[in-house]
Formats: sequence, C-alpha cells, structure tokens
Amino acid sequence: MWALLSLTFSFTECDNSTETYKLINSTNLAKQGCESRCGDLIVPYPFGFGNDTSCSIDEGFHIYCNKSVHPHKASFSETSPTWIKAISDSTLRRSNLLASNCSFPDGSWSSYNISSDYTLWPFTISKVNKFTVIGCDSYAWLTSATTNKNVSTGCLVFCSKPDEVGGLDECSGNGCCQSSIPQDITSFTTRVNSLLDSGNLSDTRWFAPCTYAFVGEENVFNFSGITDLKATDVNDTRVKDKIESTVPVVLEWAIGKLSCAEANGTKNFACQSNSICINSTREAGGYRCACKEGYQGNPYLSPGCQDIDECTDPKKIPCYGNCVNTIGNYTCTCKGGFFGDAKVENGCQPRNVALPVRRWRDLLSRRFRAWIPHTTDRIISVALNGQAKKAN
Repeated sequence: MWALLSLTFSFTECDNSTETYKLINSTNLAKQGCESRCGDLIVPYPFGFGNDTSCSIDEGFHIYCNKSVHPHKASFSETSPTWIKAISDSTLRRSNLLASNCSFPDGSWSSYNISSDYTLWPFTISKVNKFTVIGCDSYAWLTSATTNKNVSTGCLVFCSKPDEVGGLDECSGNGCCQSSIPQDITSFTTRVNSLLDSGNLSDTRWFAPCTYAFVGEENVFNFSGITDLKATDVNDTRVKDKIESTVPVVLEWAIGKLSCAEANGTKNFACQSNSICINSTREAGGYRCACKEGYQGNPYLSPGCQDIDECTDPKKIPCYGNCVNTIGNYTCTCKGGFFGDAKVENGCQPRNVALPVRRWRDLLSRRFRAWIPHTTDRIISVALNGQAKKAN
C-alpha cells in the first residue's frame, strides 16, 4: 500500500476560470541566493527549496528537488512517490496515485489502497477534483476528513461483458463512474473491491481484470472505453502509468490559519507593501497575498509589489495619445488640438472639425437623445457646427 504524506488548507475561489499565475511571472521569484527552478517547474516564494534553509516562508512550503533524474523533478520530500507539476497563485498540482484491484485469468492478483494526509501542511484537496473509478462489476470508496468531521463518498461500475462498457469520454457507470469529493478535506483513503465473489470473477477478468480508483482534476481524465480496462498481467501498468502522469491532483494552499484581520499587524504577516490580503474560505482559515491593481511582483517578498509603468507596454495597455505613468495607475489623454477618448483607436478627433452625424449621435447623452429621438441629420449638423465654433 502506498502511503503518501502530504499537506493541509483550502482557498477562496479555486476553479480553473479564476486561477492566476502572476507569482511565477514576477521578476522577483525567490529570495536572494535561493533557486527558483527545478527542471521545468518554476517555484515562487513563499515556496522554496531545502528543509534547512530560509528559502521558503516556513517548513510547510519546503520543496525537494531531485536532481538525480532528468529532467529534474520537484516533490514534497525526498521519499515522496509523487512529483509537483505546477504552482499557481492559489493551487499546487501534483502527480497522481491510483488504488487498484486486479485479478487475472492465470490466478495472479494485486491490490493497492492509497492514503494521502495533509493535516499538518498548508494544503487542502481542491473541489475541482473528482473521484473516478474505472473497471467492471466493482466499487470503490473514499473515506476522508476535514478539520471538523469525517466524510465519505463512493462509486459503482457495472459491465458483465465488453459491449456494456461505455464509449470514449463516457463516465456514467458502465465501466467508468465519477462523483464529487467533499469540500475542505485534508486527508483521504481510497479502497477498491469487487461486487462479485471469487467464484464469479472469471466472468469479467478475461476482458477487464483491473479496477482503478483515483482523485484527480475534473475534465482532465478522458475515458478510453474498453482500452482502459485491459491489462495482460500484474506487470502491465500502462493505464496506471498514463493516469498517474497526466491527471493531476489539485491542492489549494494558504498562509497560516489566521484571517487577514487577525494576521495584519503581527510580525509574521506575509503580505508586503502595495499588496492586498485575501481571506481563505477553508475551515481552518488562512490567507493569501496579491499585488494591488496597477502593481506587479511577488507580494510575499520585500520590498513588496512595484508600480507598473503602463506606458511601456502599448500592446497590452494601448494609448493613442499622451500616456503618463502615475503611481499605481496612468493617464491617457488626447494630444493638443484633439479631444475624445485616447484609450480607443480613432477615439481622438480634431477640435476644429465637426464630427460625422453618426459619431455625434453616439456622443449625445441618453437624456438629450431621448429628447430628440427623431432629429434630422441636418439639424444635428447645424448643432455640431455651433459646438465647433465655440470650441475654437
């Protein structure tokens, strides 16, 4: 049985649509003198390498880099059976581990349960994960715990012959089953068993000898139908290896257990200057830091977030006039002799030239437009010329 020692916490809005990666794109990734990469993985502070260094914010954020393999791989510890795939501003993705139960026609068999425990670390298992079971005439269950209670979930898979197995990406019970996992869990154990007694296992083991169960990121696993259920013997790990390497487990991280209000003002408050504090929604509390609007950098590292000079990046922040950077913001105004909105292409117009009637209509207030809903183009043109003369 694999026993995975991992980590505890949950965070605000952890779903794929709101997830950001600003930390790994900051110019100050790590503390001075500390590494920020392990192979292809970027490791931003508050994470850091080494148990006996000050490269991370505390021991819960220590990362181990295995440099004996190529490419180098990061993990939670030297003995961890999983590796870290990516770190975002609120999550960490690690490789997977599968629970399994196999019984082959030649009489050989194997069975593995999986346990993951994060209760002493700054992580919780994200709700974007699903509990997935693939196999035939079997079941698997997930026993888990949050900070305050024990919770469980399970899944059943049915199929007594190959043509009963669902097709590609079908996961509704015929060969593949998925269920939501409890929120805010800090530990779980996965077990697999057969619905058939040992005397009837021959009914399915000739075409589907193995049942697998795992917790993994929703919408990443793609069921391949009967292909995912075939295995030749106990040494055939093709399906297991594919899922463990391609379907990550998403963990949410946060700093400590205090709220922003409780942590602010303490000597260990993590948020540096020009940053904001965001409360975690997990049961145990905690918070994260982010740069204020108009600032960039690593909000956990001194001297904090730095002002963005918006005027240096016209592709990202266009200005078709005079751009002036200000602290935390910028101004964009039309050049001399022009008026309008300089943040919009062709938004600035010469002051001594009347606008086209259609453009004038667009600039009229709703109240004035309602007052003259049927005004003719000629009348508007006269009004326009009058405005132009006043402007000159």
